[in-house]
Amino acid sequence: MPEQAMLELDGVTKHYRTKRGVVRAVEGVSFAVQPRTTMALVGESGCGKTTIAKMILQLEKPTGGAIRFEGNDTAAMDAAALKSYRRQLMAVFQDPYSSLNPRLRVGTIIAEPILAHENPGRAAVARRVEEVLDVVGMPATAARLYPHEFSGGQRQRIAIARALALQPRMMVLDEPVSALDVSIRAQVLNLLADIQQEFGLTYLIIAHDLALVEHFSTDVAVIYLGRVAESGPTEEVFATPRHPYTQALLAAVPQPDPDHVLSETAAAGEIASALDPPSGCRFHPRCPHVMEVCRSTVPEPLGGAHAASCHLLRA
Repeated sequence: MPEQAMLELDGVTKHYRTKRGVVRAVEGVSFAVQPRTTMALVGESGCGKTTIAKMILQLEKPTGGAIRFEGNDTAAMDAAALKSYRRQLMAVFQDPYSSLNPRLRVGTIIAEPILAHENPGRAAVARRVEEVLDVVGMPATAARLYPHEFSGGQRQRIAIARALALQPRMMVLDEPVSALDVSIRAQVLNLLADIQQEFGLTYLIIAHDLALVEHFSTDVAVIYLGRVAESGPTEEVFATPRHPYTQALLAAVPQPDPDHVLSETAAAGEIASALDPPSGCRFHPRCPHVMEVCRSTVPEPLGGAHAASCHLLRA
């Protein structure tokens, strides 16, 4: 019997009402994250990746659809169940320079989630802070210092320590290394991989660096203008991309070869506005394989574990 998904999104939609109209940021997104795996969300800026993460973290409420954690619908949870859900699901944000309060010492920053959910006493809190600092490779003396006294990589380690303070079962990583120098990105990613293995964590990572996604994730969902274009095991999606948008993303990855010629599968033009998305397949205005049915009918996902929402698969 297959293991139950830790996190499942079923037809999740998010619309924002503005003076200019309705922004359809997320439209019918469905995917599942299995325990102790790493699911990556990829796509161009503005495609809805961060909005999806905010709904999972309860920072935004879905307009429609369901988000289930271990089979339980988060929308139906009472206050006690929601508090338990929030402590099991922690986040590490993109910018370590703005995600840590500059007015607080590191020990206080890490202790905040502990004190919000527990009342273990001052000595127990200090021990927990020291323990998680050690896990991320930081000395205990770091607890007495302020964020500005650390480098970007060290700050992100502190942010990871804060996320680990409540011993969560899942972490949402929103571009966790994109604001860091190239020289220390690998160190932070290796740290995250070691933590996942040691504590059996489940990760949902938002990224635009496809090399990172290929190396770090077990599964991937490719998002285009609020919809899932393709999803499946990372190795399969990268080896045999089925959706023209996935093919375009992979074709656009820079190659260390001065004679390399950009593939014809690369998409032309700009992503459309979520205020006025195209009818049918949202990628059709940029697709090199567009057919008439693409302009009017929304494609359904085909392919099982490695699925793509494209009319070409029916042709």
